[in-house]
Amino acid sequence: MWIDIARAIAMLCVIIGHSLYQYTDSTFGRMIYNFHMPIFFIFSGYLYHMKTFDKEARGAWSNILLPYYTTAGLMGLVFLYREFFPKFLSIGFPPSVKALLNMTLYGVGVPPRMPFSTTVLAIGPIWFLMALAITELIFNFVIVKTQDSPSKNISRLLIFCTLAVLGRLISIYWLLPLSINSALFASVFMYIGYLAKEGKLLEWKSGKLFVVALIIWFVVSTQQTFGLVSLKTPDSLLAIVSAVAGTFVIVKVSQLLEHLKITSRFLALLGRNSIIILCFYSIDLIYSNVPVLIMAAGFTTNVYLKIIMVILYRMMIPILAVVVIPHIPVVRSLFLNRAYPFRKRKGVNENVKA
Repeated sequence: MWIDIARAIAMLCVIIGHSLYQYTDSTFGRMIYNFHMPIFFIFSGYLYHMKTFDKEARGAWSNILLPYYTTAGLMGLVFLYREFFPKFLSIGFPPSVKALLNMTLYGVGVPPRMPFSTTVLAIGPIWFLMALAITELIFNFVIVKTQDSPSKNISRLLIFCTLAVLGRLISIYWLLPLSINSALFASVFMYIGYLAKEGKLLEWKSGKLFVVALIIWFVVSTQQTFGLVSLKTPDSLLAIVSAVAGTFVIVKVSQLLEHLKITSRFLALLGRNSIIILCFYSIDLIYSNVPVLIMAAGFTTNVYLKIIMVILYRMMIPILAVVVIPHIPVVRSLFLNRAYPFRKRKGVNENVKA
């Protein structure tokens, strides 16, 4: 359950990080950005089980890419009807259905740097799903192909480090389609999670180690921030160290929260359905004018209060979706296919959660 709690904390931090406005580059904002995306790749490696390529590809499609394209489809529906709510929904972005289609097909989370002129726009936070799918395919391929190597641990480390360096270097000039740069770099985080599972590192109970990890996370965050979406950071090695330290801290906090029944159940629910939070938050982030209205309102001049209100608003729709979507047949299978497959698997209870 602690992994679900940690996922929930990280996903809520995604929302908070995007809502800090002028404080995004504060130490607090940097601490969020330095861990909130890497932790999901670390957990993916931690939970990894070797599969055939076909099985891995089917899983990537049904559990990761299907929610991505479903969310893009919902964005298209909002686009078609947004003129009915001009005050609350953005009219100017994206500018056309073609632009939305290009955003979806290119699949990057920030306006892409390219060696040639382009009009491709950012798809928003669901870039993570595209990157995760590709990272898992690459990771599984490498693990399978090196399983019989006598020096497989060294071979894998060299391969994943090479892929990370390649992704980082290419990103300076070109953010490749399908968030490939981020996927290549994130393979290092998956391998770290894989090694953590083998060595049972996340189960370590050490107050001193917790303090050391917290200090490292904080100190690095006073110096730099890390955006996995664009790979922009002054020092990539420090970014990896900070992400691992931040993940360890969040894991230890989650393991403590696991013993608080009410809190743990709520957070575990959000964590199990974190993909729904990401998808519906992405729709709200692209189209909603409500945060702009809150920040421009004259009811108070206290910026902190306004930011808190924006954060609470941005959490409201995704959390409501978490409550509602699992109870809607077909729709729930689009977002949670592992738990609610379109076809009931033989010998598997349909209602068992992943």
